[in-house]
Amino acid sequence: MPQQGQIFRALIASPSDCALERKIIPEVISVWNAVHSIDRGAIVEPVLWESHSRPEFGDRPQALINRQLVENCDLVIGAFWTRLGTPTGESESGTAEEIEQFRTNGKPVLLYFSSAPAVPESIDPDQYKALVEYRKGLVDSGLYSTYESAADFREQFQRHFAAHMIELLAKFGGGTRSGEIQAEGEVPEQVQQLSEFISQYEAFLRKLDAEWEAERDSEPHGTHDGKYILDRAADEVVHFKSMITNDSSGVSAEFGDVLKKLRGLQRHQTYMDGGVSFNEFWKSGDEVIASLKSAASKLHGLLAEAQQIVAADI
Repeated sequence: MPQQGQIFRALIASPSDCALERKIIPEVISVWNAVHSIDRGAIVEPVLWESHSRPEFGDRPQALINRQLVENCDLVIGAFWTRLGTPTGESESGTAEEIEQFRTNGKPVLLYFSSAPAVPESIDPDQYKALVEYRKGLVDSGLYSTYESAADFREQFQRHFAAHMIELLAKFGGGTRSGEIQAEGEVPEQVQQLSEFISQYEAFLRKLDAEWEAERDSEPHGTHDGKYILDRAADEVVHFKSMITNDSSGVSAEFGDVLKKLRGLQRHQTYMDGGVSFNEFWKSGDEVIASLKSAASKLHGLLAEAQQIVAADI
């Protein structure tokens, strides 16, 4: 049935050399929407100038973009690599001007700088120098993050974005199913949220388990497809880990250990050793999934404790 909700708009700001980041950011936001749109009654719309701006005259180009896009967005995600961007007449670059508008208006700014290697011939010395100076000027103004690869960026952004959305939802009254009001005698919000978290996590586990078993037990099979399954699972684990704000249960730490093992399995090599290294990969994958299932059991234990406390207070 139709559901009322909130729409948050996230501006993606970056120079032209961050094409990969501009692809990753909407993907991460899409995953957040898939998990939270129903239970939170909210969605986040990724906003890019190439898809959301429209032809218009009467002012400088960046001013038009500011009016059409920047003023209507709730947060900005900025990424830089080797370029700062084209000067606008008012600022060092369009991206820098957009970020400054968000800072001035007190809106969230998620800012990232890549330290990934670049082909020397592709670097514009003037652009790189301007970027270094811009970054130095931000040292005393706030916090930004650095990343070494696309995978590193994806992992960091997933965690940071989820944390910022918790704050935005709290600020603007989101966080429960749209249209629902907790009445006396209903399940407290924390218990409800934990129950929903477990439900989402177990849905992820069922899907992962089915994909993993189907590939592991198929003939012929190789580690390439297995690594692909585990790579996607790592993205989901990062997401669930980012949602945990209190680690008294040890589940967040367990997720951290699982992520280390998943990264190690991405680097796993097979050799002409009679299938020993090949079998080690699938055995290690089985152990990782068993760890994720163990975390589910801990979460159920937490839920049972919370429900007992609620029952005792009634």
